[in-house]
Amino acid sequence: MKHPRFGRLAAADWLTADRARVYAGILAAVQGLFLAVLAVLFIRHTGKPVAVDFDAFWAASHLAAGGHAASAYDNTVIEATERAATEMAPGYLAFYYPPPYLLLILPLGLLGYVPALVVFLASESLLLLAALRRLLPQRWAWLPLLTWPGLLMNGLSGQNAALSTACFAAAAIWLEKRPVVAGMCLGGLVCKPQLAVCVPVALLAARRWRALIACGLTAACLLALSWLVLGPATWHGFLANAPKARADIETIAIKWPKMQSVFGEIRLAGGGNALAYAMQAVMSAACMGGLAWVAWRRPGARLEASALAAAALLFTPFLYDYDLLLLAVPMACMAALGVGTGWRPWEKCLLAALYILPLFARAFGLLAGVIIGPPLVAAMLLLVVLRTRPASGVTAG
Repeated sequence: MKHPRFGRLAAADWLTADRARVYAGILAAVQGLFLAVLAVLFIRHTGKPVAVDFDAFWAASHLAAGGHAASAYDNTVIEATERAATEMAPGYLAFYYPPPYLLLILPLGLLGYVPALVVFLASESLLLLAALRRLLPQRWAWLPLLTWPGLLMNGLSGQNAALSTACFAAAAIWLEKRPVVAGMCLGGLVCKPQLAVCVPVALLAARRWRALIACGLTAACLLALSWLVLGPATWHGFLANAPKARADIETIAIKWPKMQSVFGEIRLAGGGNALAYAMQAVMSAACMGGLAWVAWRRPGARLEASALAAAALLFTPFLYDYDLLLLAVPMACMAALGVGTGWRPWEKCLLAALYILPLFARAFGLLAGVIIGPPLVAAMLLLVVLRTRPASGVTAG
């Protein structure tokens, strides 16, 4: 016999569209106050925006725009470029992204640092919001989408997670009606390859042949174009720098609390690299199996893309809290399904927890030494798997 209190908690009938809008409004006010204080304290003392990760993006694009693309992978040169532009303290952020991404952001190097940052964040955020509105078009959803902490964390980091998320959102929108377009968008993930490993598995298992071919051709074209435009020396620099990227993950302990992978969780808890990689392999295999199961059943573009986004987050050991923005795709799809066909037990509770996850993920790692992302993301993947099965206990709302 089920306890009535657990039944009420699982149904989460208190979380209605009207209340979601009110809570989002409160969150907007809190975030606005936080940003105002941050602007006064940080920009006043440093003379630059807080979006630190963008330093490497801008420096690399500036070098490429000046005809020195290979120097983006020379850490001595990129440090000097970053310090000249931002007057940062000693130290630097290396540029570890592959040449196709450098080709994509090259035009930013024609702008000054701050204008480039504004253009970069505004364009990727608007692109993502436009895609999410296609997935969740209800009027009440505007404010929750705009105030989602995932967007805030991506902006404060000066990162490109909104662009990656838009690629997954495109699959949810077009995989069935325009598979070639969806495949081309997924092919763009070659710019952030650690998130792209699950893509061919999903498309193969779902027998989405046109999307798979378009994805492969797009990735190949971007790779070839970056070789032709930026030169082979750029690729040589990227490959030579790759071991340093891996060493950063394995040895720089200050990064582990910010990570949201099983690898980071084990390292933060005191485990060695061998154990961390072994546990990450177990998680990667499990999420790949869940993704393949969902894709093989072909439940539709939205569920397939949702499983793909969740699996991509779980698969890679190289994952930081700003990448949790990818959860926007399964969250929007699940919310649309819940509104349209009814909610299943615990779905609303999970979506509420995932909504605030980016706001607290880094704090838990830094202050409590606990990484909370992987189990919640795994729960999202399980939710998608369960959504492919016949409904039971569905509630309206």
